[in-house]
Amino acid sequence: MTETPKTKIGLLGLMFDLYERWPEIKPLLAEFAGELVETLSPFAEVDFPGVCTTREQVERAVAGFEADGVDLLMVVMLSYAPSHIALPALIRTPLPVLLFNTQQLHAISQQTVSLDTTRNHGMHGVQDLANVLLRAGRDFHLVTGHYQDERTLAQVKSWCDAARTVRFMRQMQIGLLGHAMEGMGDFGLDETTFLAQAGITVRRIPMKTVADLAQAAPQAEIARQMAADRERFQFQEDITSEEHEASSRLEWALRQILRRRQMHGFAAHFMAIGDDGRLDTLPFLAASKLLGEGYGFGGEGDVTSAAAVAMMAELAGAANFTEMFSMDFAGNAVLMMHMGEGNWQMARKDEPVHLLRSALDLVDLRHAPLLPAFSLEPGPATLVSLTTVAEGQLKFIVTEGEVVDFPYVADMGRPHYKFRPQGDLSDFLTRFSLAGGSHHQAMAYGCWAGAVEKIAAL
Repeated sequence: MTETPKTKIGLLGLMFDLYERWPEIKPLLAEFAGELVETLSPFAEVDFPGVCTTREQVERAVAGFEADGVDLLMVVMLSYAPSHIALPALIRTPLPVLLFNTQQLHAISQQTVSLDTTRNHGMHGVQDLANVLLRAGRDFHLVTGHYQDERTLAQVKSWCDAARTVRFMRQMQIGLLGHAMEGMGDFGLDETTFLAQAGITVRRIPMKTVADLAQAAPQAEIARQMAADRERFQFQEDITSEEHEASSRLEWALRQILRRRQMHGFAAHFMAIGDDGRLDTLPFLAASKLLGEGYGFGGEGDVTSAAAVAMMAELAGAANFTEMFSMDFAGNAVLMMHMGEGNWQMARKDEPVHLLRSALDLVDLRHAPLLPAFSLEPGPATLVSLTTVAEGQLKFIVTEGEVVDFPYVADMGRPHYKFRPQGDLSDFLTRFSLAGGSHHQAMAYGCWAGAVEKIAAL
């Protein structure tokens, strides 16, 4: 798992200009803002330009946030401030807005003095601002709670993670090698809608370009890749160097294309590759290793699942392409498996990762594809399906559960694991299909349903 980047926040801290009559107030509120910056620092880089008391100061601050490319504009009433000093700038800015309804004071007691309440009465400023934003039709989001409370901070972090991921998605490019598999309608896609709603661009990867790059790959680079595979994986005994080199050259070619064209993942259809005939093998090894490096992938030409995997890799630090394969009623779980693609970095730590020759033999190729085979490390996990529903609306279907402790089964010969949802398996699968969940999913360790819901809201 790679370390996720911090969210860039623009902190708009507000105060009523009337309180400038009390010179001690503003420095105290600036000190509180500094505490907020420090509190958010484990997951956010915070730009705080100072306490704003006028419309002009707010507009300069927001313009600075836009110029700096922050992911999220956070508004905090450091004390009370009237809504109209912030409303015009918040209406105009394209940045997502989060109102953080908090204060420095944790409790009101017999020892509370008047100065304490003067410094801690931003809550009705939030009510003022929320009202006028609603009246103006301006979307915003709201978290209420003490800034040192763990549950409150978890909500704030979730919005930060979502905002950072949304900015990433609006720059996302997914390559398509071949075409989507005929007849698989659940990931059929209107690319214009995909770009308009999610900001994701689909780009074609020509077979000829891949074939030419694979053939021209520097032998020293291929030798280095193959040697690294020998160190990482336990090879099937009869794999030939020619088979390994064919998969390694295809991996090198695809990695070059993704880097040069600044793509964040790719989808490939095995039948399109076989029908075209210019590639020597299938990209199972390439997909598995690129998944381990944070790229998205989708099988059968499914660019929506490739985008979902790339999104979850950005959000969680690592993600996997997966498919619900068979129901395990006895274990209240689902066997998750596909043709031969899986993030090998998620493999169990107590077993080797095997490198096998694919036994599926579904298309004619010059060399059999190689693939890493393993079971996944147990732990809490989230499954995400990105799909299209009625009237062309994109939709996330999300569930949390766990990867079960299920050791590698040699006869399966590909990446596999069991996923146990929260609650009853039959009920979960019924609700999943009634919600429109597609048969390909992204999977990431951890509990991310709340963050994905916020991504959809943003």
